[in-house]
Amino acid sequence: MAKEWAKSFYKSRAWRQLRAEILRRDMFTCEECGARATEVHHEIELTPGNIDDPAIALNPKLLHSLCHDCHTAITQGNSDCAEGYFFNADGQLT
Repeated sequence: MAKEWAKSFYKSRAWRQLRAEILRRDMFTCEECGARATEVHHEIELTPGNIDDPAIALNPKLLHSLCHDCHTAITQGNSDCAEGYFFNADGQLT
């Protein structure tokens, strides 16, 4: 569920259109497990300080199609990344 300060962003036309474009770009396939993608993940976690920066919030290069389970695992820090890799605080695979 979106945080209160982010709700207007996620309801915006710009986000809804870009989200649909990203899912189509990735052929509705989860980048982690190959299942059907239903969510779009921001590589850099959105904060009140960066949500209005289109270079972060609306940058297709920083958006990834994921299934619900993989998105939950990544955002909660429980991703099944290959051994030795992890997502840092900025959401980048390290």
